[in-house]
Amino acid sequence: MIVEDYSPDYFESRFGGGIPPIREGKFVHITGPKEEYLVLSPIELTEFHAHIVQRFSRRRAEMSSVSLPSGEEVRFGTPGWSIKGGGRFQWDKAARRIALWGASKVYGTFDGTYIREALRQSDGWDDVDVQIGEPL
Repeated sequence: MIVEDYSPDYFESRFGGGIPPIREGKFVHITGPKEEYLVLSPIELTEFHAHIVQRFSRRRAEMSSVSLPSGEEVRFGTPGWSIKGGGRFQWDKAARRIALWGASKVYGTFDGTYIREALRQSDGWDDVDVQIGEPL
């Protein structure tokens, strides 16, 4: 699983850097033809989970998305891509802990057990404590 985090973009553009040591936001779990992603976005940047999907698809020229008004569903126009659910996150990077909980009104719940195991097998995530179900 590839973790794509929009926090650096947000905090660098708004505040010139300085990502908070503990941050929270929303996430979506996206699968593609060859990879899967856990996409994190700070709460200040993301009102709706659909905004994460829209940003993710725009960063990939080979993908297209259909965007609907505020908070409604955004789906990929390219075959082989799907959204497996979403929720909220809280990440304490220094303590190597991340919590995932909640659900997306549009994309539904996520498979916490699956995401925890997939992260443990990802580069740089094998020693991160992944908590499912409630904030840190």
